[in-house]
Amino acid sequence: MSGNVSGRKAAWFYNLDLALLADGGYHLSVTATTVDEEEPQLLCQELIDERVASIDDALAKLRRVLTTAN
Repeated sequence: MSGNVSGRKAAWFYNLDLALLADGGYHLSVTATTVDEEEPQLLCQELIDERVASIDDALAKLRRVLTTAN
């Protein structure tokens, strides 16, 4: 049995994008970059790519995804 509890590898870094939309909403995108253990390459995994209604909603989603990522 593997000692890895989570299916997600430890991220080297996260890219966070927040864009203001014309209608006043926001688009939130988060990707995690990890290192492939089998080949010398970086892997990019999309964690969030969606519309949110407010900055508070974006922060709540970020908090949720980044605390479950570890």
